[in-house]
Amino acid sequence: MSIKINSRELFLWAVLLLGIFIALSTEILGFFNLLNRFNVITIWLLLFIIILFKFFSLIKIITTINFFKNLLLNLPIFILFIFFGILFFTFLVAVIYPPNTWDSMTYHMPRVMHWIQNHNINFYPTSNTRQLIMPPFSQYVILHLYFFTNTDNLANLVQWFSMLSSLIGISLITKELGGNKTAQVISSLFCITLPMGILQSTSTQTDYVVSLWIVIMVYFFFRYLSNKKLVYIFGFGMALSIGILTKQTTYIFALSFCLWLFFYILKKKKSDFFFLLIIPLIIILLNFGHFSRNFNLYKNPIGTHSENVQATNKEYGINIFVSNVIRNLSLNISFPKKEINDKISAAIVLIHKYIDISVNDSKNTFGNQFYIPFSFYDSTGPNTLHFLIIILLIFLLFVNKKFCKLDFYYFFSIFSGFLLFSLILKWQPYGNRLMLPLFVLSSSFVGFYLFKLQSKFLSYTVIFLLLLNSMPYILMNKTRPLIGSIKMDHSSYTPAFTFSSFWTANRSELYFMARPDLYKLYEEVSIIVKNQNCKVIDLKMGDDGWEYPFWVLIKQDTNNSLTKFFHADVSNISRTAYLKNNKNVESCALISLIENASDDKIFKSQFVNKISKPPVYLYY
Repeated sequence: MSIKINSRELFLWAVLLLGIFIALSTEILGFFNLLNRFNVITIWLLLFIIILFKFFSLIKIITTINFFKNLLLNLPIFILFIFFGILFFTFLVAVIYPPNTWDSMTYHMPRVMHWIQNHNINFYPTSNTRQLIMPPFSQYVILHLYFFTNTDNLANLVQWFSMLSSLIGISLITKELGGNKTAQVISSLFCITLPMGILQSTSTQTDYVVSLWIVIMVYFFFRYLSNKKLVYIFGFGMALSIGILTKQTTYIFALSFCLWLFFYILKKKKSDFFFLLIIPLIIILLNFGHFSRNFNLYKNPIGTHSENVQATNKEYGINIFVSNVIRNLSLNISFPKKEINDKISAAIVLIHKYIDISVNDSKNTFGNQFYIPFSFYDSTGPNTLHFLIIILLIFLLFVNKKFCKLDFYYFFSIFSGFLLFSLILKWQPYGNRLMLPLFVLSSSFVGFYLFKLQSKFLSYTVIFLLLLNSMPYILMNKTRPLIGSIKMDHSSYTPAFTFSSFWTANRSELYFMARPDLYKLYEEVSIIVKNQNCKVIDLKMGDDGWEYPFWVLIKQDTNNSLTKFFHADVSNISRTAYLKNNKNVESCALISLIENASDDKIFKSQFVNKISKPPVYLYY
């Protein structure tokens, strides 16, 4: 019996196989120190030739085109406007702006530049161990795009493409739940208007990439439930494996679906039980390189973070768990009105007194003290409207007893991921971006049941509200504004609108949208270093310093394109990585970044032993 694969599923298989190709090719080229532009472009050309002449026939390409053509012809014009409008404007933002989130500056992009410089993906000495420890798949894709363009112009599109692919996956999951084309469209609309999704789709964050792999994994799981074909167990395992290679949160959000598959086969299809063993083998195969590098340095496959970036709870207990659940929920009960958020915060503080734990307890609080953030920033933006719709819908379903067995298990698996997330990880004000996969998966559930309620008025009202709610996040992203940004005074939430500066600013300035006060400092330091004509530079950055702007500002001139950067005076265990990446040329300049220095100390130069030219110290 052959398997009928529609064009949307074919697209997901293509995305999955391309992901595996990127992961394996990067590991193999890196292993032989052959990671360079010529070799990467060559292997992509070879892949293109193989696909063109061996695998894809013209009929399949035409079938795919016809599917989208038929789908678009059957959609109302305003639905098309929403889809293409959001996709177009987020694409525009992604290509106009360079990577400029905090994580882009500190470890997403620096690790890509070190890989290019070293011609491999081996660990190297660095003050920021996240450049080594964090799963690297998203940056593998950025690396390949960088080799193609020799710039970071396409770096943000990794997340944008993940959003687009997730929309297709979500529509297919809705179909597997039993939803018709209308339900599938509503699901995709709910997904594409997620504020956190919109904000992240134009950045180098990794949570939409994780969402994509989990969506593909869940879809293949449902396909296995419906036709029992083993190919979907392989697809499930491959998507799970690349998700793990993308971010550790995959373990948390995928576990309930893994258990569901395990117990289903144990109960219904014992003859397939042997094939479950293939899944951990695929995980080991695709993650072997990263696991082994971590194990060689840290003696465990996922590495060890420094104490100040430890995100897991220090202790476990009912009160800690309840505290995290309540505070994680509060991240999506955030309004642009301080009085409302203050009342919600006061209620949460009161609950914490009752359960006998501080709302700011260091055992389960990461970073800042507890507060309810409201912003247009890709690390803290809330999904308030979507969250309220989900809660209201669940209430209506329980009251009307309209839950089906499959749908209930699906909802329970998503909710279990949230509970496990709250059990394992500390609360943090940036936690909402980590929960993006849960909201993306919830889109299928919402779309299916909104349609099932058979209320056109309710469906169109929800669609209108979702569109209206999404507009500020599309147009006024805090660090990548299209028309302008609204800065909220944290004490009063008084909005102050400023027009976007990307029309007049040069590209170098756009890297500093999150910290515009740093641009002049970095520019002056870079000019000093370039004037020294130094080709080997030491960096003393601290464990979360903005490293990437130096790669951009110093190497952007042709005569400085071959400049190399190395971390100096590394105090963590990665200093032993010098054994494999030992620089053979002595540094001629040192850039030392020291946080919280007094304002009157901006730059100073002095001679230092073993350095032939004066180092430049940057204070901020």
